[in-house]
Amino acid sequence: MEFILSPNAVDIIQLALAPIFLIVGIGTLVNVATGRVGRVIDRARWFEALGRQQPSCIDGEVRLEIRILNKRLRLANWSINFLIASALVICFDIILLMINGLISTSLDTIILATFMSSIVLLTGGLIAFFFEVSLATASLKINVSKVQKLTKNK
Repeated sequence: MEFILSPNAVDIIQLALAPIFLIVGIGTLVNVATGRVGRVIDRARWFEALGRQQPSCIDGEVRLEIRILNKRLRLANWSINFLIASALVICFDIILLMINGLISTSLDTIILATFMSSIVLLTGGLIAFFFEVSLATASLKINVSKVQKLTKNK
């Protein structure tokens, strides 16, 4: 028994490939964002252990850094949520592409609407990721200036 795909089926698969590559890219972004969440959680747990062992070390600057970590965690979580939602909408878009190719109904408007909504969600995820990275960089600058101040006093 020989299995031969009709030209229509091949066209449908080719149309579905571009969104699938977009899902792979989004998966990579989610991996990066979850790695950043892990680092934030590790740092927060370090401060938690420090607070239990040496409560006198928890001063205003440490509280500020903990608040920044909380904001970073929230932004990274928003980023992940937007990115996952975008990937899910793209999956739905791929299903619609295949249905559109198999039946004689025109779902072009719905397909374009779902694709545009996935790009909007992707943009939201990238914006949240941008703010998280910016906040991390700004807090690093604060720590560098703190270290420079301490070394000048010695």
